[in-house]
Amino acid sequence: MKKLIFFFYIGIFILSACSSDTSKIDEEEMAKESAALTDLGKTLVVPWNVELNDSTKLMEIRKNPEANMINLEPIDMVDAINFKYPQIKLEWVKLEGKRAFVKIEDARYLTSESGTEGANAYLAEVTFSLTEFKGIEEVDFTFQEGDHARPGLYTRESFKNFN
Repeated sequence: MKKLIFFFYIGIFILSACSSDTSKIDEEEMAKESAALTDLGKTLVVPWNVELNDSTKLMEIRKNPEANMINLEPIDMVDAINFKYPQIKLEWVKLEGKRAFVKIEDARYLTSESGTEGANAYLAEVTFSLTEFKGIEEVDFTFQEGDHARPGLYTRESFKNFN
């Protein structure tokens, strides 16, 4: 009986040692990605940030002074956005004329868990960041609509109620 209990505890120990913390792996992968891009002269910093103004209680979009657009392509900006918002996986689809096409395969966090202000902030940051590139004036989002966000075509004018 003691041997059975001993092997039971050994088995539990081995199983717990074999399991991995996926969030730690994701953070390590993002750090490696960030280091690789930095080596190429690129940074994973989003050029626009949305903040809540404490005094006016309004959302404001502001230029990020830490951002550096040198050597960046729109796909790099998608990586920067994904680095900032790891719970929302934005995917670059294509550029057609002045319109950037992006999609979010699993938009549950954006549409259900981030709240209306959080979803609007995310959509604004993505739109402003991608339209920072010369030639891009519109961002077409594809994802399943939810309570707090809807897919469609966004421009900087879509967020004129900010500021």
